[in-house]
Amino acid sequence: MKHYTDAMNEVSFTPEEKQELSARLRQAAQSAPQHAHKPRRHRVRRAVCGALAAALAVTMLTAAVPAFGDTLRAFFGMPVQSYPVGKSVTQQGWTFTVTDCLADSVTLYVALDVQAPEGTVVNPEDVPELNFDWEFFTSDHTPHNTFSSYKAEFVPEQYQGDNHLPFVITATMGNLKDGMTFDLTIWDIETSEKSLFRADNWTTETYEPVQITGIPIEITSTIALADGSAVDIYGRTATLTDLSISPLAVTVRVEGGSCYNHGWVVPTHPEYLLPAARPLIAQGTLENTTCDCDFDLHLKYKDGRVVFIGHSLSDIEPDYSIVSSSSGATYCEDGIDYRTKQPNGKDTYVSTSVRFAVPQDLDQIESVIVCGKEYKLR
Repeated sequence: MKHYTDAMNEVSFTPEEKQELSARLRQAAQSAPQHAHKPRRHRVRRAVCGALAAALAVTMLTAAVPAFGDTLRAFFGMPVQSYPVGKSVTQQGWTFTVTDCLADSVTLYVALDVQAPEGTVVNPEDVPELNFDWEFFTSDHTPHNTFSSYKAEFVPEQYQGDNHLPFVITATMGNLKDGMTFDLTIWDIETSEKSLFRADNWTTETYEPVQITGIPIEITSTIALADGSAVDIYGRTATLTDLSISPLAVTVRVEGGSCYNHGWVVPTHPEYLLPAARPLIAQGTLENTTCDCDFDLHLKYKDGRVVFIGHSLSDIEPDYSIVSSSSGATYCEDGIDYRTKQPNGKDTYVSTSVRFAVPQDLDQIESVIVCGKEYKLR
């Protein structure tokens, strides 16, 4: 079974410590010319002070790593159409290699192989956790950090009992585009009992993290289906302005119409609400804050299957063999000032995404059904 660690739950640095560590990273960059771009900021995980940049031995090299695609194949349990990266950094006997990635506009998977010094063996039952951070950039190297969540996962199916530690990093809701890049900063690899990487490579005064910079983003094929039609949602209709599907996710956005003040109306699909909430919303005594519950989304496959993919907070659940249990996020603007309960003049919308548990073959999908209306892929 795969084990997860939420990389954002480790933040523990003060702003002063972050500034000090960033200064050390810039100093290290000056002594390591192969790293042309260093992150401008870091959400660091452990308190470290001082630096000896001259002690940072960072080199780019070709290491013995798993074959292209192996780690993501093991992670998903099936072959996937990822793109090769092959960027490696070595530091004090450890080699970190981003072998390949898989991305669409809202989801990113990164396969990372860590080659520890000879003799390093981990117990797969005591799952190693990757302590990391990253920063994203547009094509002109402007910082672009919009992810709502990210985490790293050890892939035991790919671990051969040797000194290669395979990880997959996953991020959702990123608004990614072709031509973007990201820098990956690795602070440590830990088990429940000890630090693996940092223990051999630091004292409080000298520790420097590992950085792999300029990792490219290449968006997988995505089909746009929105046609500006009206869909039944929040008791009336709104305009479908975005509907797209990739092998990794479905993204939907509606605007105007019933999006206005949608938190105080009984949804078109109240069956997807928790039963106790329905009468309270109808009485106007409870705000329907689960605004994604009214996105009644299905996939229709060419073999005749129609699969409910969300959204729901009731006992009517999506098919989790198709949909990830951490499927994405919903954003909205209802046009109401929450303090005065008066119109705020903003454009109203609701946008959501559903991430697939495993990549889908779009050639096998006939259509996406949004609130009862069918949108064919081809």
